[in-house]
Amino acid sequence: MKVFGNDGFRSKFGYKYMTIEFLSAFSFGIVDYYKNKDYDLPILIGRDTRSSGLIIEKLLVSIFNYGGINTVTAGIIPTPSLSFILKHELYSMGIMITASHNPYYDNGIKLYSNNGFKFLKIEEKMIERNILKRLNRKSYIFEGKIGIHKKPNLLYKKYAFGIKNIFKKVNIADKILIDCSNGAFSHVAKIALKDYPNVVFINVSPNGHNINLKCGALESVRLLKIIRENKFDYGIAFDGDGDRAIFVSSKYGIIETEKLIVLFSKLLNQGSKTVISTEICNKGLEENLNNIDYKLIQTKVGDRIVVETAIRENAMIGAEPSGHYYFPNCSNTMDGLIAVFYFFELLEKHNNSFIKVLNDLKHFRRIKKNIPLENTEEINLEYLRNTVKPIIDDRNEKFIIRQSMWDPVLRIYYDYKKKNNFGAFENIILNNLHQTSE
Repeated sequence: MKVFGNDGFRSKFGYKYMTIEFLSAFSFGIVDYYKNKDYDLPILIGRDTRSSGLIIEKLLVSIFNYGGINTVTAGIIPTPSLSFILKHELYSMGIMITASHNPYYDNGIKLYSNNGFKFLKIEEKMIERNILKRLNRKSYIFEGKIGIHKKPNLLYKKYAFGIKNIFKKVNIADKILIDCSNGAFSHVAKIALKDYPNVVFINVSPNGHNINLKCGALESVRLLKIIRENKFDYGIAFDGDGDRAIFVSSKYGIIETEKLIVLFSKLLNQGSKTVISTEICNKGLEENLNNIDYKLIQTKVGDRIVVETAIRENAMIGAEPSGHYYFPNCSNTMDGLIAVFYFFELLEKHNNSFIKVLNDLKHFRRIKKNIPLENTEEINLEYLRNTVKPIIDDRNEKFIIRQSMWDPVLRIYYDYKKKNNFGAFENIILNNLHQTSE
C-alpha cells in the first residue's frame, strides 16, 4: 500500500486514509518514528478550516499524548505559517491537516521537519513502514508517561507579522480584491496586509463546509468576472491552505504563473540567475528566460522536488504552474502570501506599464488531455516519449507525458507556438500505448 504522494496524503474524510483506523495507525507510526529518532521537543499541529480538521487534530493529539509525546496545536493556520513557526521556534516536527485545494469533504496530512522544510522521501518511507505495521497490530503498550498538550493563542500572528516585516510597504494605487477561499488565510491575510487600504477581502467566513466552494485558486475565471463587475484592477486567490496564489487582471485576464516567474526572477535578480520549475511548465517560460540569459531547470512534478532542487542549485525562485511559488531568501516552503508581497512590488516597479510588460512576454498555446488507462496497467513512459520525440520541433513545441500517481490516466501537455500538431502526436501515443506493457 502506497501512502505518501508528492505532497503527503489525502482522501475523502471517512474513507481510505481518513478513517479512524488509518489515522490511528498513522499516529502510532509517528510515535514509533519520534521515539526512534530520540526526539524530546513537542510536535506542532496546524489545520485548515475543514470541519473534519478538528476531529483529526484531537485524534492525533490523543494518541501522541498517550505515547508520551508533548504536543502544541496552532489551530487554524496556513501551511506556510506552520513552516514559518517551525523555522523560528523549537519543535521536533510539524503536521499540517489539510487537503489544500480539494473540497471540504476531503482532508489530508502534510509532514514538516523541525526546520520548516517538508519531510524527505526517505523519512516518509520510514513512517509509511511504521503505518503498515500498525495497521496489522491494533494495540499499543502504555509506557506510563502521558504527553503534555498546549494550545498557545494566536500563533498565526507571528507568521503574519513576520512576513509583513520582511517587506517594505510599497505605494500602489490599484484596487485589489483578495479571495481567501474561506480557508486558512481568512483571518491571517487581513493582518499581514492591513497597511494597504486599497485591498478588499472576500470569502473570509469559513464555516467548515465552504472551503474552496466556488471560490479560491481553482476559480480564477470566477474571480476575474467579479473584479471586472466591481471595478477592481487586480484579483488574487489563495487555495484552502494558502501555499498557492493565482493572480488576475481586469485588463489582462488570468495572469500566467510562468510570466510571473520571469518577472519575480528579474525583481529578485540575485544568486545564480537560476529558476526552477516543473516539466509541465509552459514552453514560453523557457523562451522568456533564455531571452534574459537566465537558466531554467525543469524537475518532475512536486513542490518538494522544486524546493530541494532550488536549494541545491542556489536558485532565485522555484515555482509550479499551479501558482506555487518558493522564495528561498525568505521561506522554506511554497508561500502564497510572500508571492502577494512580491506582486505588489511588481505593481509599484512597473506602475502603468505592467500590462504591457505582461503582453511582451511569450506564452505558448497549450492543450491538456487525459488518456484513460486500466487500473493495473503498467506504462513504459520512456518508450512512449521516444515514439514522439523524433518529430517534436523543440523550438516551437513541447510535448510532455506523465502517468498520474493516483488516477488511472496518462496526462498529456502539448505547447505550440503556431502550428497545432496535437492530433498527430496523440495518434502516435494511442497506436503505441499497448506496446508499453509488453
